[in-house]
Amino acid sequence: MTPFVIVGIVKSLSSHYKVDDVAGIVLSLVAFLILTPSLVTPEGATGIHGSQIVSGVMSPIWLSLTAGNAEAFAAGQALPNIINSQFYDNFIKLGGAGSTLGLALCALFFAKSKQFKTLGKLAIGPGLFNINEPLVFGIPIVLNPIMLIPFIINPIIMAIVAYVAMSTGLVNVANGVNIPWTTPPIFSGFLVSGWTGALLQVFQIGLGGLVYYPFFKMIDQKAYMVEQGKSEEEILAEQTSDTNAPTGTPTA
Repeated sequence: MTPFVIVGIVKSLSSHYKVDDVAGIVLSLVAFLILTPSLVTPEGATGIHGSQIVSGVMSPIWLSLTAGNAEAFAAGQALPNIINSQFYDNFIKLGGAGSTLGLALCALFFAKSKQFKTLGKLAIGPGLFNINEPLVFGIPIVLNPIMLIPFIINPIIMAIVAYVAMSTGLVNVANGVNIPWTTPPIFSGFLVSGWTGALLQVFQIGLGGLVYYPFFKMIDQKAYMVEQGKSEEEILAEQTSDTNAPTGTPTA
C-alpha cells in the first residue's frame, strides 16, 4: 500500500517545487515501481488477507485524500489527488486483490477443463462485486507459483494505466464520492470518474484478462489432461514434447 502514498507525496512535491507535469508523472511512477513489493498481493498469494492487514493504517490517509477531492469538486476547483481511496478500490482491485475479474472471465469463457468451467460460473458473480475468494482458493492462487506471477503483476499494470490516464487528462480524476468497494466495475467507474472512468475500467478488465490468459491456460490444460485420466508422467512428457516441437509442426 505504501507506494500509493509515496506517489501522492512525490506528485505534491513536484507541484510545490514547480516541476513540470511530465517530470512529475515520471517521478511518481518511479516511486511507485521502486516500492511495489509492499503491495498487498504477495500476502494474498500466501493466503493472508493483505488488504485487511494494512487498511487500518492506509484507510485514514486515502479517505483524507478522497475528502480533499470532494471539497474541491464541490467548490468547482481542479481535483488535487489522483491517489485516493477510489483510485485503489475501483481502478486497481477490479474483481478483488490481484484485479482478478479478467481471470474470472477467462475461466468462464475459455476454460477447457470441467473443473475450471464450473469455477468460472461460480466465480463470476462474486467477482462482479470485487470478491475473489472463489478464485484465490478455488484455482488456487494461494501458494501457486504459476498464478502468483500475474496475481502480483496485474495490479501493478492496472495502477500504472490508471495513473497515466488520469494524470494526462484522458480520464477524470475520482471526484471524492466514497462508494462501497463492492460496487461493480464500470458502474463504479461511472460514479467516481464519469463515462471516461467506465471506459477505463472496460479497458482494464480486458487487459487484465490478457495478462492472466497464458498462465490460466497452463493450469487449465493440466487439469483437462488429468480429467482425461493421464498420469503426471504423461502430462510432463506431453508438455515437454509440445515445448520441443518445431514451429508449425503439429504434435500427437
